[in-house]
Amino acid sequence: MVTTAEAATVILATIGTLIMLISSYGVLRFPDVFMRMHAFGKASTMGISCLILAAGVYYPEYLVRMIVLVLLFFITGPIATTAIARAALRASSSVDHLDLTINEMPMDGSSRSKKRKKIGR
Repeated sequence: MVTTAEAATVILATIGTLIMLISSYGVLRFPDVFMRMHAFGKASTMGISCLILAAGVYYPEYLVRMIVLVLLFFITGPIATTAIARAALRASSSVDHLDLTINEMPMDGSSRSKKRKKIGR
């Protein structure tokens, strides 16, 4: 007989694994490092969260810790992805990111405090 906790564990683990599988396909398919990071960053956050929650449901005494881990992962995951994207942009040559339509990151490390030209009135 399968309990509800075991069924929830299997469902969460399956969803997390499928999300990670789709994310890995996106990493292999996309041509640019920034598109690959987007696929991995978004999908891995959800996939790893489902896997951690599945472990928390399977071991109920650790459920609160697992929820805290998911919250920490939601906070630190996007920050790490942004830091890696900045490093990739600064390490790349100008030929590597010709597809960028708007590049708001200064390449010299200075702040963006320059006044922008107003369009219109």
